[in-house]
Amino acid sequence: MKKRKSLIHILVFILCVILSVPSIFTKETQSKAVDERKVLYLTFDDGPSEYTERLLDLLDKHHMKATFFMLKESMENYPGSVKRMRDEGHGIGLHGVSHEKNIFYNGTRGPLKEMEYANSALEKIVGCRTMLIRTPYGSYPYLSTAQLKTLTSHEYIIWDWNIDSRDWSYRNPQKTYCATIKLMNTCQKQPKVILFHDISHVLETMELFIDWMEEKGYTSEAITPQLNPVRLGQNKRKGR
Repeated sequence: MKKRKSLIHILVFILCVILSVPSIFTKETQSKAVDERKVLYLTFDDGPSEYTERLLDLLDKHHMKATFFMLKESMENYPGSVKRMRDEGHGIGLHGVSHEKNIFYNGTRGPLKEMEYANSALEKIVGCRTMLIRTPYGSYPYLSTAQLKTLTSHEYIIWDWNIDSRDWSYRNPQKTYCATIKLMNTCQKQPKVILFHDISHVLETMELFIDWMEEKGYTSEAITPQLNPVRLGQNKRKGR
């Protein structure tokens, strides 16, 4: 009788162990999936444009989020696209007004004035402002230390990039795609922030690139104020 009870206890114990294994594997699998999730940040400058709606359609189709650094006049010309970006959870940033070096970077308060004008336009369209900005041609070497301090003192958060697709130079979807992939494969920096522009051929580039992203297990998320910004020349700015 005692032997029978002991055997039953052993069988019960084995059964419990067997039943617990799937849950253990599930937790380990979920943890591993989270750890191995590869996030990058797609960013688009100079929009919105006549191509933005199709770009948003493509991002929505693949469940990707991007961040748009927009110009004042472009926002005023395509307010519907700006509203859609906000409604669909994309990052909303500013790119200023003039996009001219000699105008934008003129004087200590020059960049601030442009971002404030752009923010006023954004607020009229969507009812809120943003602190995310990208200065024309990147913050280094054009943005002086005084201009930087003026922007940050007004709580603006400056974002650059560490992968430049050079779409503005290639003006060709396939060349832009190949150049971007090459940089993705060699760039060791994290997080990976990719510079694109809201221009015509980038639509085709993005179709190719998003397919590559999914094949390699990448996803894209929107930039938020809580993230640590990527900046050009962060170790070279001293003394400017």
